[in-house]
Amino acid sequence: MIISKPCVTMKGVVIGAYSWEKKIQLDLTKTAQCLKEKGYTVKKLLPNMMLIAEMDGYEVSVYPSGKIIIKLLEDAKKGEELARIIYDCAGVLEVVS
Repeated sequence: MIISKPCVTMKGVVIGAYSWEKKIQLDLTKTAQCLKEKGYTVKKLLPNMMLIAEMDGYEVSVYPSGKIIIKLLEDAKKGEELARIIYDCAGVLEVVS
């Protein structure tokens, strides 16, 4: 399950990935490589801590837990669309969809 909601305190969208069957754990190195291959800019990668990428003009922070923060985005649907790309790169899209 993907939950996307606006965050008024930081002006962005927060997305969480949840599954009853499996613990969500993202391999940020693998995810970063896939995002690069898809044409997105990876600004910073701290393996096992955080990945910062630029997607469609937005700064996106990705955490191993599956939490994603998209700064300055107000459209939760667009946030979910970007999250699906990230979760697909991480290999967990089928688990969370």
